[in-house]
Amino acid sequence: MSDRRVLITDIVWPDTDVEAAVLEPAGFAVSLAPAGDEETLVREAAGADAILTCFAQVTSRVIAASDRLSVVARTGVGLDNIDVAECDRRGVAVTRVPDYCVDEVATHTVALALALWRRLPQYDRALRAGEWGTQPATLPLRRLAGAKVAILGMGRIGSAVADRLRGFGLRVGEDVTDADIVCVHLPLKPDTERFVDVDLLSKVRPGAVLVNTGRGAVVDVEAVIDALDSGQLSGAGLDVFPTEPLEVDHPLRKREDVILTPHVAFYSEEALVELRRRAAQSVVDHFAEADR
Repeated sequence: MSDRRVLITDIVWPDTDVEAAVLEPAGFAVSLAPAGDEETLVREAAGADAILTCFAQVTSRVIAASDRLSVVARTGVGLDNIDVAECDRRGVAVTRVPDYCVDEVATHTVALALALWRRLPQYDRALRAGEWGTQPATLPLRRLAGAKVAILGMGRIGSAVADRLRGFGLRVGEDVTDADIVCVHLPLKPDTERFVDVDLLSKVRPGAVLVNTGRGAVVDVEAVIDALDSGQLSGAGLDVFPTEPLEVDHPLRKREDVILTPHVAFYSEEALVELRRRAAQSVVDHFAEADR
């Protein structure tokens, strides 16, 4: 049996059974950090051969805490919570699962876009308040077929969204000029932070809707709020935010022209099991390759 140890920094599911089922038969001891703050992780990472992380920040201090560390595996797609440069400097491999939730995120994106387009939040609230008919929505409601969609980030998920929306008869591209719907799927990098800003939003068709299921910091939330106030946007659907969880007193929570979901676009029972299994398997595969 190997004496290698894997530290799991954080989970948003009930247990580590799926991870352990992959790692323990391969000879790894598995431990879950009691908290995801930096001080705790620095302490818990001492002597770890691998780190498996979901949302916790794997900083340079955490990476440096173990001279045995060989791989940091992300239970997810993006790497913005891992100090990849520090890993590179120390020769620590970094893995991720880039394609586990394409169907889920694409479906969630389309669901948000269609709900906003059809004014479902407004009609739902109006009916619950005792109103009836077409007038309570207060906003014009145009035919969907023929509308223009701009998809920012035409990777796996963006392409899947494009395929779905073409089925509704929409014109799909990447140019935001006069776009009726904007779907954001950009990775978070220095050149994409606040990419969706005042200038970009000024180019869409007045009354457009915006959906972000990619990375929260790619969108300037203050610019979105201003665009909603001015009517440049008629609605926004946001699953991700620059700071998560979204602050309880954040002004977005009080708006009736937005749909907010708590970073769950990736989720289905099947996707979650696949994600956890593949992230853990990447650790096993890394050491199998290193031992050859």
